[in-house]
Amino acid sequence: MKTFYKFIRLTVIVSIFFYLSQCSTTKQKTTTSDHKLENFNKEFEKKIYNVAPGIYSAVGFGIANSILIVGDDGLIIVDTMDDLKSGKEVFDEFKKISDLPITAIIYTHSHPDHIFGSQSFVGESNPEIYAHESLLPAVQKLASETTPIIGTRSARMFGNYLNENELVNVGIGPYQGYNSETKLDFVPPTKTFKDSLEVKISGVRLKLIHAPGETDDQIYIYLPEKNVLMSGDNFYKAFPNLYTIRGTWFRSLKNWYKSLDIIRSIHPEHLIPSHGKPLSGGTEIAQVVTDYRDAIQFVHDQSLRGINAGLNPDDLVEYVKLPSHLSKSPYLQEIYGKVSWSVRSLFNGNLGWFSGDSNDLHPLSRDQHAQLISDLAGGKENLLGYAKAKFKIGDFQSVLTLTGHLLRIDPKNSESKNLRIQSLEALGKKEENANSRHYYLTEALELKNNFVAKIQVKPSSQLLKRYPLSVIFSSFVTNLDPIASATLDKKVSLVFIDTNESFTIHLRKGVAEVIPTLLADSEIIVHLNSQDWKEVLVRIKNPLTTLSGFEYKKGNVLEFIRFLKLFSPLEPILSYEKPKI
Repeated sequence: MKTFYKFIRLTVIVSIFFYLSQCSTTKQKTTTSDHKLENFNKEFEKKIYNVAPGIYSAVGFGIANSILIVGDDGLIIVDTMDDLKSGKEVFDEFKKISDLPITAIIYTHSHPDHIFGSQSFVGESNPEIYAHESLLPAVQKLASETTPIIGTRSARMFGNYLNENELVNVGIGPYQGYNSETKLDFVPPTKTFKDSLEVKISGVRLKLIHAPGETDDQIYIYLPEKNVLMSGDNFYKAFPNLYTIRGTWFRSLKNWYKSLDIIRSIHPEHLIPSHGKPLSGGTEIAQVVTDYRDAIQFVHDQSLRGINAGLNPDDLVEYVKLPSHLSKSPYLQEIYGKVSWSVRSLFNGNLGWFSGDSNDLHPLSRDQHAQLISDLAGGKENLLGYAKAKFKIGDFQSVLTLTGHLLRIDPKNSESKNLRIQSLEALGKKEENANSRHYYLTEALELKNNFVAKIQVKPSSQLLKRYPLSVIFSSFVTNLDPIASATLDKKVSLVFIDTNESFTIHLRKGVAEVIPTLLADSEIIVHLNSQDWKEVLVRIKNPLTTLSGFEYKKGNVLEFIRFLKLFSPLEPILSYEKPKI
């Protein structure tokens, strides 16, 4: 039964909703130091900016902005914050500007910090909700099979376990404050489009333009009568996250800089990003956006130039460096994205994992590599001595490398562990990139306190309803224990009486095939409600009580529990640890 509870507690379905994962709400710290990140705190001052007549941007209320357009008889909201609390706070501020009803909501893209506060704006009203046609599939794709690890890495990247002294800001906003008390909801689009859409809402003419960049579903919102353009996440005051260390699907650099060319062709007088302050002045906007797109094209083109010459990823990182006029731009400081990460991503996105070095065809295992380094040092005691020497001269990156090998050989070596913690802290404190800084400091905290960062947020019942069963089953079967199921051949069918859907899981010697129909020869056939199933998986409802209440047409609850116990995620580990299989 303990294993069954582990299945319920750790199942991947819990993480359907977020690649953003967290522990405690963190706020930016106001300081007067000259650390580059702290100098950016002024960009996220909590404030409603009146960009142009009838157009307002709420900055600093969360990691992302929400934008208000006041029409003749109603309000248009662009992006809805990251949770219901921040959404309500911003909406309350907007209502001080106008008490007209909301007639439309527009999502710039599918990232959670732009959509999961939507119900706070919708309330009892019934606005049209506009988005690109690929947004809803993208939201559902957040339930991908890699969501658990992306969640863990997000918790590190955003610094959600850090205290106020350690977290300055998150590079493109003051903080990202999800915790176990956070409530989220997402109202799906009612109107979508492919390339562009011209509409008139509450007397306001708008042009919605597909502009793939940070996400493939990214759009711009252009108001021609006021020459205002809202750029979503394709532009913000930092070198862009062409790759994010939390993990992501490949982001096309070419699509991104071509989408920035759309802004240049429009020549807006006001540019409102979804992170940070708005910009005004056509000449300045043209220059800033040109530099921004040039930086992306430079990384794209020079990476391909090096790739085609046979450079491997490590050499490529040393080769691709921004020209000084771009690297010095205040809009291209590497406080959020980094050139080096972007280069590695472009290599992998174009050529895949193989570096081209024959050594990488069948590389040493991590254990073998660690032992080889130890042997070369003359044993682990000598290797530890080298690590101490490197620490003494401040070569903390080398200490991370060496302690990684040492802890692989001897995970309980306290000296190696302490050296690693101190090196992570030292690297984090001097790091100017927010994501990198938080990752270093959070891993140090994990080592100190012996835990792995994980998702704390639970979805609401309402949000659960919006996710298809097919998405849930697709993620669920990736948790199959291949050893426990190695000799089994079994079919279990679930019939959802409220949605008229049926799914059969055919467990076949280490593989669980999902078949979207009822198979009469299944050994277990369960009739149930889809919402009960979802709420069991995320522990909104008591698993044992709820499972006992299902109707078993074939088999019984104990057989069903035994079947579910076969689907249990591996125990999470830190980067240097051996898998706990």
